[in-house]
Amino acid sequence: MDWLKSILESLPLEKLSDLLGEIVIWWSQMVKGVPPADLPMYAYLGGSVIVLLLWILVARMLPRPLGGMSWMVLFAVLLAPGTALSDPSVIAPASISVVYAIMMKDIAGAITNALPILVVLVAGLFLGFVWQLIRGAFESSLDKARHRSAEDTQANLQLATGNYIGEKSNIGEASNGSLPVNTSVIDKTTTKDTLSTKTGEAAKGSSVDIDKR
Repeated sequence: MDWLKSILESLPLEKLSDLLGEIVIWWSQMVKGVPPADLPMYAYLGGSVIVLLLWILVARMLPRPLGGMSWMVLFAVLLAPGTALSDPSVIAPASISVVYAIMMKDIAGAITNALPILVVLVAGLFLGFVWQLIRGAFESSLDKARHRSAEDTQANLQLATGNYIGEKSNIGEASNGSLPVNTSVIDKTTTKDTLSTKTGEAAKGSSVDIDKR
């Protein structure tokens, strides 16, 4: 019962009361020219529509399948067609006939009058199931499309980053490759200079030795 208390506490009761007041004023203006014989049917249909619209607020707070099922049960109970007790040719809500049969302890009549309610309930639940399947397929296709677009953007980013890194590495290799060439040339020239100086000194030393002798 804690969930029921939380639902009642979370309901905007002030807004609902203001909305009901506006609906009553609008309804009174709407049925001004309605004949007295048709006024009960208009009142019942209008009240059923108001109840169903208000129940949407409650159904949103319930778990996903339970909210839709409760709204469909309420729709079947309120608006399932039946026959009037006094005149079978006149359409009346089937729930009233069921309540009357239960009060008269007529179990067979209650089951018979409840058949239209069950038919409307089963048809509504089937349509709701089909709608949920269509909605789930549509949402899954949207998720797949978003996932593919995210993968494509990530692949494009990786490709662009890889090209930038490859160009940078090629420039770095080219700059590093020029250094050993210059150093090798410098090393060769320095070795040649050192060899020439050494040979010159050796020649001078041998000429000095020859003169002394």
